Amino acid sequence: MKREAKIIYTDIIADRNRKENILKYQSLMAAAFYNYASIKLSLNFFTGLEMSDEYENSDMDEVGNILKATVLQGKKASEDDISKITTLRDSVTAKMKILTCYTDALEIYEYVLNRREADIKGDAPDKIDIDSLADAMFRFVFSDKDKVIVNSRIQDFIAQLPVRITKQRFLDIVSNSLNIYKGGEQDSLRDFADTVKDAAVITKPEGFDTEYPDLYEIYSKLSEADYSNLSSEEYDNLSLLLSKATEKIESEVTGHLMIMEIINDALIMIYTGDIKDPAYKSKESEASEKIINLLAGAEDIYKAAEKADELLPELEGAQEEAYELLVSIESNLDELISSYADEYEDDSNIKNNFEKLRRSDLLTSSSLFMDIDKDFRIVTNAADEEFIETIKTEVTEALSDALKGKNKYVRRSMMAKVLATMPVFFDSQDEIKEYFVSALSGCGDNSELKACENIVNDIMLQI
Repeated sequence: MKREAKIIYTDIIADRNRKENILKYQSLMAAAFYNYASIKLSLNFFTGLEMSDEYENSDMDEVGNILKATVLQGKKASEDDISKITTLRDSVTAKMKILTCYTDALEIYEYVLNRREADIKGDAPDKIDIDSLADAMFRFVFSDKDKVIVNSRIQDFIAQLPVRITKQRFLDIVSNSLNIYKGGEQDSLRDFADTVKDAAVITKPEGFDTEYPDLYEIYSKLSEADYSNLSSEEYDNLSLLLSKATEKIESEVTGHLMIMEIINDALIMIYTGDIKDPAYKSKESEASEKIINLLAGAEDIYKAAEKADELLPELEGAQEEAYELLVSIESNLDELISSYADEYEDDSNIKNNFEKLRRSDLLTSSSLFMDIDKDFRIVTNAADEEFIETIKTEVTEALSDALKGKNKYVRRSMMAKVLATMPVFFDSQDEIKEYFVSALSGCGDNSELKACENIVNDIMLQI
C-alpha cells in the first residue's frame, strides 16, 4: 500500500493522468484512514459502551447503530446521521470546556490552601535556606539543553512561586507579552488572549453553573472562603471539598476522553467509508468491523464482548502498524490540497474527497477536540499595532476587573497562574536566578516558604 501510494503521488507531481491519480490517491488514503479508525474504535468500543451506561445515556449506542446501519453495510451515511454524531461531539466538547474551567478554578484555590497549610497547622519551620533552594531550582532549569524544556521548567516554577509584584507591573508583563504576536495571525493572538483569560477564570463557558451542580457548589464555597482567617477545621473542610471536586473532574474527563475518541473514529469511518478503495481494506479492519457489529445494539454487551474477544488476537499490534502506514500516506495530504484543491474546485468528487480527508486528518490529531469545521488553510489578517493594542486593552481590563476585591492570597494565585502562561520574560540567566531569590524572599512567612519548597521539590523530582 505504501509503495502504491508513492507511485501514484509521483505520477500526480509529474502530471501523468493527474485527475485520475488524485482520485486514486484519495481513495487509497481514505482506506488508510478507515483501517486505522476501525481498528482503534473496535478496541475502545466496549469500554465506551460501559462508560455510556455508567453515565446513563445512549450516546455510544447511537454511534454504534449508525455505523451498523451504514458503513458497516457498505452504505453511505446520510447527512442526518453525520449531524447526529457531530452534535454529540459538540456536546462532549462543551462539557470538556466546563470541566477545564473548573480545573483552572480549583488550581487557584489549591495554590492558596497549600500556602496556608503550615501556618494553620502550626508546622512552619524555623528557617529555610532561600539561596540553596534558589540554586537548586536554577540548576534544575538548566540541567537540560533543550530550550523548550528549559522554558517549560521556568514556567512551572513561576506558576508556584509567590508573586510580590504590583498589579500594574503584572499587567505590564501581560501587555508586553502580547507584542510578540506583531505580524503574526490575528487568530493566534486571540487564542493566546483567551488562554490568559481562561487561566484567571475570567470567562466561564455556558453551563458552568448548571451542568455539574455538585462542582458548582464546591466552587462557590471555595471562592467565598476567607483565606486570611481560616481555622484548622475550615481548612480541612475546604481541602476535602477540593479533593472531592478533583476526583469528580478526573472521573468525568476520563469518560469523555474515551467517548470522544470513539466519536472521532466513527466520523472518520463515515467520512472515508464511501471513498475508500475496498482493495486496500486490511484483514485487521475486517475483524474490527465484526467486533463493532457484535457490540453495536447488543442487548447484553458482556455476552457480545465474549464473542468479540475471539477476534482480538487478530488485532495484536494492528493499531500501531495501521497508524504508521497512515502517517506515511497522509503526510502528502496538505501539499495535495494546497497544490490542487483550487485547480479542481469545480470537480465535486475531488473537492468533497479532499474535505472528508481534511476532516479525517484533523480527527486523528493529538487534540481530540480539534475544530473540524475550521479551514486551517485560511490565513487571517496580520496582527498590526492597532489590533494588538485593542487586544491588550481587552485583556488587561478584564484581568484588572477580575483581581478587584479578591483576597490577597487568591489574587496572588491568579497572578501566578497567568504569568505561567506567558512566554518567558527574562533577558538573561542572571535575571532568572534573581527572580527565584526575590520570589522566595517575598514569602510572607515560613509557612508560605515551606509550601513553596515542598512544591518546588515535587517539580524537580518529576523527571
